[in-house]
Amino acid sequence: MSKASPPKTAAIMQPTYLPYLGYFQLMAASDVFVFLDDVQFARRSWQSRNRILTAQGELMLTVPVKKHDRDTPIPAIRIDDGQPWRDKHLAAIRHAYGKRPFFAEGFAFVSEQLAREPDGALADLTCGLAQAAAERIGIQTRFVRASSLNAAGARSEHLLAICRAVAATEYVSPTGSADYMEEDGVFAAAGFPVRFKPCRMAEYPQGRTEFTPYMSFVDALMNVGWNGLKALVAA
Repeated sequence: MSKASPPKTAAIMQPTYLPYLGYFQLMAASDVFVFLDDVQFARRSWQSRNRILTAQGELMLTVPVKKHDRDTPIPAIRIDDGQPWRDKHLAAIRHAYGKRPFFAEGFAFVSEQLAREPDGALADLTCGLAQAAAERIGIQTRFVRASSLNAAGARSEHLLAICRAVAATEYVSPTGSADYMEEDGVFAAAGFPVRFKPCRMAEYPQGRTEFTPYMSFVDALMNVGWNGLKALVAA
């Protein structure tokens, strides 16, 4: 008698610019990681910005995008390189982390990634950057973009359709999604297993007394390097 196949876990998150550590922890917990790029772009969201830590405190780095209709989906959003944002982001990162122990290897990676997609699609930049970082960390998962799946539905129905489209048998979700998923009741009604995963924000040296959590992964990369980042994701 053949053994049952092990569960195939899917995680689903919107594309994020310079994601925080919890994003990579979710990747590491999945067999398939789906970039939820078939939804409407939201200004002032993590889709196009994130935070680094400077001597003066948190600093938001934002990728400017070209004008678009309000209901434009993420794949259609184009980067606005009419503004020198790439040089500004690199200058800010250099100023914030130039004296940190792993600045050289971290800055080389970020510089290479920010040279990609001139006037291109925002999702190509954000998904590509996150995937490249995950591979350097050693995360072994399959990456898929929701826009390639033609999954129907809204909210939880859409997430369930994505899980089925990638042949998943379990959905792993951030703890923060528990309330609305319970309210929707879609996964429970379908009998589809869901596991809620909290973000483990282990502290690491930042060159200051008080630890500031939830920064972009760039903060940890500059302070502890790729090997340290791998340990934080696995912690």
